Amino acid sequence: MAEIIKHPKNENIQNDKYSTDHDYDGIKELNNPSPYWVLLLFLGTIAFSLFYAVHYFGYPNNGRDQISEYNKQMAEVGKQPGQNPSELSASVVFTKEQMTEGAKLFTEKGCFACHGMKGEGNAIGPNMTDHFWIHGCKPADLVKTIQEGVPEKGMTPFKSTLTDAQIKNLVAYILGTLVGSNPPNAKAPQGVECN
Repeated sequence: MAEIIKHPKNENIQNDKYSTDHDYDGIKELNNPSPYWVLLLFLGTIAFSLFYAVHYFGYPNNGRDQISEYNKQMAEVGKQPGQNPSELSASVVFTKEQMTEGAKLFTEKGCFACHGMKGEGNAIGPNMTDHFWIHGCKPADLVKTIQEGVPEKGMTPFKSTLTDAQIKNLVAYILGTLVGSNPPNAKAPQGVECN
């Protein structure tokens, strides 16, 4: 005969109807399933996650994952002229705003500490006002020097602290304002002459 247990509502309930065969230290486990709406919600989240996984990471690669999206955006940036400062050509014309922003960066980033307040050079850095260059004659070479730095001569790389637009503005200031300015006490020419 089944054991009679007392229900919280003070009703006598047959133990075999609501209990399971599990017995832990004399405590019988009641059969108390989740409501159907909870079960449907759980199954719905599984179905959604499967749809999501197939939609974004489906086989074959459908191009919707983050790496594909990143590669598409980088390809678009590469197609736009003038966006990448390393592609500056010798015939680039800089605006007055770019040169003004570049002058601010020259001061803010401490370029004057090695190259002088007017780019005249000092005991550490070369003269930036003449037509003699150490690391190449093209604007793209100047961009590379700013981005990568010259660690063996004490110049730190600025690729992690300056954006592409800021580097372009700095190059605009150097090529548009400093080169050919002939400041007093300029350092002797170094490198090769560039036209």
